[in-house]
Amino acid sequence: MSDDTAIGRSLSEEIGYWLESASRTLEKRYGNGVPLAKQDMLLAHYLYGLTAVVHAGDAPAVHLAAVRSYLGRLIPDERVAAALWAVPEAGDAWLENTLDRVEAIGEKQGHALLARGADVVIPFSSRHASAAGSAEPAVIERDPPKEAFSQ
Repeated sequence: MSDDTAIGRSLSEEIGYWLESASRTLEKRYGNGVPLAKQDMLLAHYLYGLTAVVHAGDAPAVHLAAVRSYLGRLIPDERVAAALWAVPEAGDAWLENTLDRVEAIGEKQGHALLARGADVVIPFSSRHASAAGSAEPAVIERDPPKEAFSQ
């Protein structure tokens, strides 16, 4: 989809677009090599980061409801619940590191989405800021999930 098409989408549609893109990237990158439960966790963390900027001023329950809603468009409810409750097994450094990276990429993209579509960006301090880099829209790749999922 071109940037010209993205201009006409709402913020909600744009979030959905990026979530679907991340899902496709996960499937291409890992297929059967990474268990589906771990892929769901990665997707949930990416989405959490992507929506954290938009929901920075909301109660955590509101943000969680939004995450559930978006994930529910792509995966069955039981997998959504499992992904939101799951934690990496002790010693699974790859998953812990990758979860942090994809969440940081999601946050970076969330800032870029708001910067493109709003006059004022909601400030959101992130523990992942150094991992994600700049949030300037001009430096956002068209498919940022590939950055983390390629590791």
